[in-house]
This record gives sequence, C-alpha cells and structure tokens, in this order.
Amino acid sequence: MKIAAIDIGSNAVRLQIARINETGSAEPFKRVEFVRIPIRLGDDAFKHGKISREKKEMFFKAMEAFSLLMQAYDVKKYMACATSAMREASNGIKIAKKVEDQCGLRIDIIDGPKESELILKSINHLFEKDKTYLTIDVGGGSTEMTVIKNKRAFDSVSFDVGTVRLLDGAIKKKNWDALEKYVKNHLTDVRDAKAIATSGTINKIAALLNPGSAELHITSEQLEKFYKHIKKLSYNERIETYKLNPDRADVIEPSAEIYLKILKWAGIEQLYAPSAGLKDGILYELIKK
Repeated sequence: MKIAAIDIGSNAVRLQIARINETGSAEPFKRVEFVRIPIRLGDDAFKHGKISREKKEMFFKAMEAFSLLMQAYDVKKYMACATSAMREASNGIKIAKKVEDQCGLRIDIIDGPKESELILKSINHLFEKDKTYLTIDVGGGSTEMTVIKNKRAFDSVSFDVGTVRLLDGAIKKKNWDALEKYVKNHLTDVRDAKAIATSGTINKIAALLNPGSAELHITSEQLEKFYKHIKKLSYNERIETYKLNPDRADVIEPSAEIYLKILKWAGIEQLYAPSAGLKDGILYELIKK
C-alpha cells in the first residue's frame, strides 16, 4: 500500500510518496517519489501577514499537481500539514479550504507543538535508553526544540525564529530573546546531550562538510568556520561553489547562524543531521494509524 506526506513549509512545499514495507522489515516504508517546489509562502506571510494572489496561484497549481501524482501512484492514505507561514497568514484557512474544494486535498494547519510531535516521529528510532538528546528543527518560519530523556520527550517548544524570517528581517527582538533565554536557562542539564537536527538545509550543510560520509555529524567549530565562509560569498558564488539550488543558496547562511547560536547557548559541541523531518514524521503517523 502507498501513502503520502505533504509538508507545506514557509520556504517550500514537499510531497513524499512511500510504500509500506512488509511486517518485520527493518524499515517501515520505502520512498518511491519526492517532489519539492520552492514557493516560499513565508515571504508574504511574515512581511505582510497574508499570502498574495501570485503565491496563491503557485500554491494551487502545486497542490493540484500533488493530487494528480498521488492518483497516478494509487496512494491510499495521505496527510497534508501546513506550518508557520500558513498558520500566521490571515488568509491561510481560506486558502486551505479552497484547495480542498478545488482538488479534494484536505490541509491541516498545525501548531508548533503538533509540528514538534510529528518531527520527533521521524527520529524516534535514533534515541537510546539512559541518554539525553536535544532535537532542533530550524525551518523557514519557526524553530522547534525538544529535550529527550530516557526515550521520553520533555519541554517541547516552538519559537518564531526561522531562516525566511531572518532573511526578511521579520524576527522580533523579543523572539530572539525568548529563544536565547530558554536555551541558556532551561537547558542547563543538556550540556553533554547529543543534538539532532532535522531540517533540510542543515542536512545539506552536513553533506557539504562531510562529503561521502554516512554519519553526518557536524562540530560547532566546523559550523562556525562554514558560516564565516558562506557569509563572505555572494548569492551567485554560493550557487556556483556549492552547486546549490537558488532557494537554498540564500537560506543556508541564516540556517547556519541560527543553529550555531543554539549550539553555543546550549554548550553542545556536536550536531547530528540525519535525513529526516516533518514529511517523514507524517509517514510514521500514517503507518501508526
């Protein structure tokens, strides 16, 4: 049976189709198709408080294409989740309703805690008993963090700090301060924790820093050097040097900056970046159901 996850983020919208594996298989599902479209809904939502006509039209076309692809692959179950940009846009609910009316796709606009819960499902298998972890997901519009102790989640939080917001100059000082205060004051017992990051951009950074490695670990020192280097490069130089997609080339610097700040504030020296995230968590949720 095939299932599908639609992740409607602030930077891009993604469709991942997977086939559920036989019972007893090491992996619960096998990915059969992945499509990513960089619409960047957050540009409108964070600067103007609503999604523009142009972005809406792009979004409707993407959702129609996703619907047709799911039909072509004979997808039996799906879940579509929209995050920071759609939940902040004044017309987000109206847009979701129009998508359902036009192409039959139901979109759930989820809050920060639900987003964290789904992201955790994508990395639950990595947690070991009697160990402490800090999970970090820096998206386009928000940053989610959860402390994991003895395979149980504690202190799951979400902040309106993200890469697209940072690019647009739309992060309020109080949100930066809240993030810093939380990390410094509430994470004093995770100094020796293992940090696990789940966003697409940090996965790309890890692959660039450790090419060919199956264990995508980054030290805070590596990340700082990379951040200082990438900051000096122009947009076109980043694309040329690292063969980046245009929509990745501009957010890679703010992504590195936000992760670096969190690691320094938390006193954590190493970050693990597996290929996981919201879209994978949605698939695990579907399998569970």
